[in-house]
Amino acid sequence: MPDVDVLVIGTGPAGAVAAWEAKRAAPELDVVLLERDPAVGSPVRCAEGVGDRGLREFASPEGASWVARKIARVIFVAPDGTEARVAERDVCWILDRTRFDPFLASQAAADGAAVLVGTEATGMVPARQGGWEVRVRDAHGEAVYRARVVIGADGVEAMVGRWAGLDTRVAARDMESCAQYVLEGIAFDPDAIYLQFGGRIAPAGYAWVFPKGVGIANVGLGMVALRGDGRSAREYLDAWVARRYPNGVRVGGTVGGVIVHTTLRRICTDGMMAAGDAAHMINPLSGGGIVNAMKSGRLAGRTAAAAIREGDTSERRLAAYHRAWMALLGEDHLKYYRIKRAIEDLDDAFFNGLARTVNAIPQQQRTLGRIFAHALVRHPQLIPVAARFFV
Repeated sequence: MPDVDVLVIGTGPAGAVAAWEAKRAAPELDVVLLERDPAVGSPVRCAEGVGDRGLREFASPEGASWVARKIARVIFVAPDGTEARVAERDVCWILDRTRFDPFLASQAAADGAAVLVGTEATGMVPARQGGWEVRVRDAHGEAVYRARVVIGADGVEAMVGRWAGLDTRVAARDMESCAQYVLEGIAFDPDAIYLQFGGRIAPAGYAWVFPKGVGIANVGLGMVALRGDGRSAREYLDAWVARRYPNGVRVGGTVGGVIVHTTLRRICTDGMMAAGDAAHMINPLSGGGIVNAMKSGRLAGRTAAAAIREGDTSERRLAAYHRAWMALLGEDHLKYYRIKRAIEDLDDAFFNGLARTVNAIPQQQRTLGRIFAHALVRHPQLIPVAARFFV
């Protein structure tokens, strides 16, 4: 039964950064990072877009092999096809997650963490001496790790949190079904991301085009099944692609779910913390989670290292992680969730009118604040959205 100080389960951005930060904060600790799949970063289960400022907290994107595309513009598309360009600046980057996630894991390994792929955690129970006993399985058989702190960064499935007794349930209205293709041979602005709204396109969600190069992009959508007509996310996507890119060639694809709720009420217990998607740390308005995951991993890794050094890994001590997260982003996510719930009730006519309002503003003046102000004046039905945000 190997003894380790910190066992991190899941090598996505949350887990890799957690292992990296724990080892950096306390080099004397034994840190092990487990990945269920045969390779870090595969398969890709997201649209791969990440904001510029958040990314730079962890790595510089210029010239990096894990960058697929730099994005300078955002184009919102109304249900009727009206396009509104909103930004002309460094907006975000499209990553190559098959390279980005290994890059993060390699940073953890460089600082001394052990990275084990093809190794699946299958269950865990409290250890008699404190901490957790975690059962794992790999190609050679089964083993048990005894860890002083376990960090669950195992994504939407969040099995680690469940094993530890956390309530990770999600209401159906707060779970988006998503489908995405990698399409080649399609026409679009390769320096812009496209976001299209509409009940016929993606009920209570949106469709996207995230360029990976000229003529190739991640094309997908997320929708709330309860708001749909019985079709799956893939069926909605097929219909949208058939209308917008009928000649596109599919060279890849994925389906999955995105939690669009707020952070779990309880994200830690004695000797255990949940991070990233496993703790519902996704922006509930946009569904974005990469930067959130890295920031939560940083907090979790540092908290684990400090707690072990102090000899106190109780829930009371680890709760400092929850407080730090809520101050950093968690409280903002509560506001974003209110906006999400409010705009779910807006119909296609509203979004069509809003697009025309935006296009009436000189393009160089289309800041988000100015767009919001114009929308309130010309579309009074937006006032409840603003009220829910600020109250």
